[in-house]
Amino acid sequence: MTKQEIVQLMAIIREFYPTYYRNKTEEETKVSARLWWDMFREDDGMQVLAAVKAFVATDTKGFPPSVGQIKQRLVQLKMPDMPDEAEAWKQVWVAIQRSAYHSKEEFEKLHPIVQRVVGQPEMLKAWAMEKADDIQTVIASNFQRAYRARAAEAAERLALPSSIRQMLEQADTTQALPALPDPEESKKAAITFLMQEREESQRRILGEEYDRPKLLSHNA
Repeated sequence: MTKQEIVQLMAIIREFYPTYYRNKTEEETKVSARLWWDMFREDDGMQVLAAVKAFVATDTKGFPPSVGQIKQRLVQLKMPDMPDEAEAWKQVWVAIQRSAYHSKEEFEKLHPIVQRVVGQPEMLKAWAMEKADDIQTVIASNFQRAYRARAAEAAERLALPSSIRQMLEQADTTQALPALPDPEESKKAAITFLMQEREESQRRILGEEYDRPKLLSHNA
């Protein structure tokens, strides 16, 4: 955003909220303009002006906008296609139904924020192996809760200066949703564990006699 565009922004605000700027000195006006420019200098000037006009057009309280309010409007302009949690889950549910064999292809169709919550194509494939009731209850609930938090975080980050966004992205440790345990794998692991426990128990009881047939068979 250029300084000339900031002058236009301040002119719009003063025109619609004259009471709040009537007693400001020229120096105070310059300070306000400089602060607004510092907060929006990385943004597209036309989009910022559009956000200010959108705020004025829908304002019913009569108070001039704050920087945060214009940032929120700006985020809405930058992310018009951001799905809500119900729409996001609908995308995932459609993808799950074809992910037994086409998980990568389906993952690439998802909205970028939805992709970040799902994590990876393999997650879609794992979910496709689950029962439909579990998908529409447990998995759906967990996903929508995670998506709600991730979408709010994405919107907040988009409103921040790029330097702060970079710092947050470097420190980002948010994990994707965990896959449900595979019941067949769990069953195999349990059987293996029980067989090992039984052999260990027999070895303790029979001692060397238990290992001798195996040893003789190996030497043969």
